[in-house]
Amino acid sequence: MRCTGQILHVKSGPGKIFAAVLAIFLAACVDASSAGAAPNQPEEASIQRPNVIIILADDLGLGDVSAYNSNSKISTPNIDALARRGILFTDGHSGSTVCTPSRYALLTGEYAWRGPLRDGVLMPWDPPIISPKQDTLAELFVRAGYETAHIGKWHLGFLWPWRGEQPDRNDILEGGWISTATSDLFDWSRPLLGGPVDHGFDSYFGDDVPNFPPYAWIEDDHIQHADILTDVPRSLLITTGYSGGIHGSGPGEPGWRLDAVTPALQQRAVDFIRDRDSAERPWFLNLWLTSPHTPIVPLPEFDGSSSAGTYGDYVVQTDAAVGAVVDALEATGQLDNTLIWLTSDNGPETFSYRLYRRFQHDGVAGLRGVKGDAWEGGHRVPFIASWPAGGLAEGQVEAALVSQIDIYATMAELLGLVVPEGAARDSVSLAGLLRGKGDTGRDALVYHAANGNLGLRAGNWVYLPDGGFGRGSGAMWEEPQWIRDLRGVVPHNGTEALYDLSDDPTELNNVIDEFPVVAARLREQLDSLTSADERMLSGE
Repeated sequence: MRCTGQILHVKSGPGKIFAAVLAIFLAACVDASSAGAAPNQPEEASIQRPNVIIILADDLGLGDVSAYNSNSKISTPNIDALARRGILFTDGHSGSTVCTPSRYALLTGEYAWRGPLRDGVLMPWDPPIISPKQDTLAELFVRAGYETAHIGKWHLGFLWPWRGEQPDRNDILEGGWISTATSDLFDWSRPLLGGPVDHGFDSYFGDDVPNFPPYAWIEDDHIQHADILTDVPRSLLITTGYSGGIHGSGPGEPGWRLDAVTPALQQRAVDFIRDRDSAERPWFLNLWLTSPHTPIVPLPEFDGSSSAGTYGDYVVQTDAAVGAVVDALEATGQLDNTLIWLTSDNGPETFSYRLYRRFQHDGVAGLRGVKGDAWEGGHRVPFIASWPAGGLAEGQVEAALVSQIDIYATMAELLGLVVPEGAARDSVSLAGLLRGKGDTGRDALVYHAANGNLGLRAGNWVYLPDGGFGRGSGAMWEEPQWIRDLRGVVPHNGTEALYDLSDDPTELNNVIDEFPVVAARLREQLDSLTSADERMLSGE
């Protein structure tokens, strides 16, 4: 392999905001014998079923990845290299703007607002939100004969092993989010039901949510070291950077270290790959990293590795974890026939504004909004696909509208499987885009803010009936006036908003007054997409 000049296959479409992306791929690494040549497109029938990895980072903003942001104060060489080996989507979206609903949508191929969680996220000790009868991406792979494994964060609920009946939520959650439950309330010898192994995964290793109790490892359907669990004081969960919301004291392993979580997940993923270097059965690894979500806990070896403070250093560590996974694939000869999806569950947290002010690091790459918001910055995320043996064009920048919800239908088509009736009803196959067959992606996508507000993307238009702000009340969640002034947001008295991304990709100017007919059409379209579920949720 050698590094040559820029090798790009740029598709047409919206994406004016990402013109700078083209300049970032100045050194695409291609095979010396085919530098500058069109990518080799193997016959579909000759392509062996790939191994598949979904690497889902946690709160990784679009501008945190240097492949998307030439002015980033953080270097992500491993993620950038992955993009150079495949397709970098500039208009890729998470299924929601916060953790739980986004993960629900990815696994089920269905908008989370159709289900039991319209707003917010699951809190400590909440039960599962995926129905036992609901089909998942893991179960799709099982039907294709794959081994399936989930490593990392879950945050979709468990049936926790309470001694007796589950306590009233108000008795175990102070203020609705701080756990007060103690270890003696649980029988840790019993299995944890409703988790990954009950939804199609052969195995699971993770800590559910890093800032939630229990502060312990879960293996398959049980707590590791259950016999030594104690109550870990919240005050002992010290972080090196911004702690964010540590959701209470509670059950955990003595001496639990938050900075040990990301390295453990990385090592478990590497071990999984190495152990399958000669496996005849294909495998699916769902690797949901807990970083760079708070608590911000980079290892000392990453101290000062970015120019964006401790958070930036944690992103560098996250990138290194991606590199370790790719290195393991390459070392075991599995890289060429492994389809890797790299993305994030939502945009960066609200402290991204402070990082911009202090370090001039723009975690949303010029977009408006952050995690939780219906504006683009809340859900337009890094979205990369790489599969060398599958014929994906190297170094392609793709501007089609796509969503993580679409991974289910895409894999079904690539594996030649029929989607069961009623399953993945919002998923659209991207197989044609991956194969370079000229597909244009989605026509429309429903946006889902943290507060439950919905919006609609249709072509270049974005319609937000309740505006773009998506978090709770309080100054810590609000879009600061200084960032509005700096970006050049045009003042508007109304809440209902319409943006034309072809002319205003950063959503600075609400043009609903200038285009009432367009707004009316999108309002009707959004209502038609959501009305049946709205009536069901309201009990009508």
